[in-house]
Amino acid sequence: MRLYEGMFIISDTVAGSDWEAAVKHVEDLLKSRGAEILKSEKWEDRKFAYKLKGHKRGVYLLIYFNAPTDSISLIKRDFELSDNVLRTLIVKVDKIKESKPVEEMQANGDGTDTENEEMNSTPTEPVVSE
Repeated sequence: MRLYEGMFIISDTVAGSDWEAAVKHVEDLLKSRGAEILKSEKWEDRKFAYKLKGHKRGVYLLIYFNAPTDSISLIKRDFELSDNVLRTLIVKVDKIKESKPVEEMQANGDGTDTENEEMNSTPTEPVVSE
């Protein structure tokens, strides 16, 4: 068993009508292939730059799970066949990352981290070379 992070984009129509059923659908697909759900977190509803399977918006769902390595290709195939899940990204991770609540991300603007902004900002004093 290995630790994975899965990001799933759920159809906005499905998520809007019954979010719990949408999450249960994703978790059931994972569990059917031997995965153990460790953490599940709803992210915000977002507008897409282009249509995905005819949808302009979607709700993001982040799930950390343990699964057998050989089952990942089958899990990805199951999600490709699902009408409720528009996109899937599954990656191997070493540990579960702590994330900020949606309210805190919205308070920062578009979800950027203020610490990263400080590190990437240009210096206020000009650099003088000799």
